[in-house]
Amino acid sequence: MARQPKQVHIYLYRKKENHYEYAILQREDMPFCWQGICGGLEDNETEAEGARREIMEEAGVMENLPLYPLESASSLPANIFDKETQELWGKNVVVVPMIFFAMPFDGTVKLSEEHTDIKWLPYEEAYELVYFMDQKIALYELNEKLLRGILLH
Repeated sequence: MARQPKQVHIYLYRKKENHYEYAILQREDMPFCWQGICGGLEDNETEAEGARREIMEEAGVMENLPLYPLESASSLPANIFDKETQELWGKNVVVVPMIFFAMPFDGTVKLSEEHTDIKWLPYEEAYELVYFMDQKIALYELNEKLLRGILLH
């Protein structure tokens, strides 16, 4: 499969009695890095299709649940990807967009080999644990939209 120069990042969330919890996963290759589900688009996938595939591959979620696009967006430097991928994309790809999504889910997560642990945490704890600032901002957006009733749960 050809990998597109585009990333998706998805937060799974669930409603508890008086708060929301967010699934934060620990990366196997960078144990200090906790984040949502993240990966690149393949072939001709749309952003939503890629997000759903990543959710299935990394968390074992098979249900066709609502997938909410978030307004948060960021970019990654193309040079963090392997040389083969960079050559496939060509010299004009300097940054890779990251598109954020959220999905309500209250089932069992089955981690892939890409992650070693998962924690369902309330917002404040999740925010502290998430490593990258752009992912913290997307988590903030999601939490605020849930609290304001903009997103469903």
